[in-house]
Amino acid sequence: MSQVAAIEPSGPEPTAPAIRHRRNRRGEGARLGDEIIEAALAIIDRTGSDDAVTLRAVAREVGIAAPSIYAHFADRDAIVLAAVSRTFSELYEAIVAGIAGSSDDPVERLVGGCTGYVEFGMEHPARYSVLFPCERLGAEHVPDVGPGGNPVPEGYGADSFGLLIDSIADCSAAGRSSSTDPLIDATAVWVAMHGTVTIWSALPDFPWPERSAFIANFVRALAHITP
Repeated sequence: MSQVAAIEPSGPEPTAPAIRHRRNRRGEGARLGDEIIEAALAIIDRTGSDDAVTLRAVAREVGIAAPSIYAHFADRDAIVLAAVSRTFSELYEAIVAGIAGSSDDPVERLVGGCTGYVEFGMEHPARYSVLFPCERLGAEHVPDVGPGGNPVPEGYGADSFGLLIDSIADCSAAGRSSSTDPLIDATAVWVAMHGTVTIWSALPDFPWPERSAFIANFVRALAHITP
């Protein structure tokens, strides 16, 4: 993983091929900003990391001159952070979809959300891999949440983690879990999900069990689901 302050190569800007970008006109800067983020994500998907996300690479991907980026992002670090934030939003949506696709049973909703998390990571391994580098989680992003003021970085998965805590608490309230601390148990489940995505993606030829049953088994165990 690259450190967030990569230095752009010096020297004159090379002559770019024919500029492809034609859609944005004056007053449509928000659209261009979105296209810059999508370009960074496309580069991450293609290369497997954010190392190749530079101003020039993003400009080529969008079809604009590199200096045009400065009206939307201060530097490549800001672009990467925006791409990370977008990916966390996509992850949240995958979890919500997993919950929504389950029955009203709180245990099934918990398992459905966790399955949505793991499946998102498996389907988008490159994007998922850029979500958790410690150097991006600055102190200014850390509010107090949960019992004891345990910190979760705002905008860096706090909403997704909150869903997990609430889902375990719902199971406990319904008498379906013996959990006495949903925050601690949610942390254990998250570690298991993260490990599953990371190791499964790295070792696809390992004789893994059927994935949905595997996820349900560790979620039920770590969330202290009762019969």
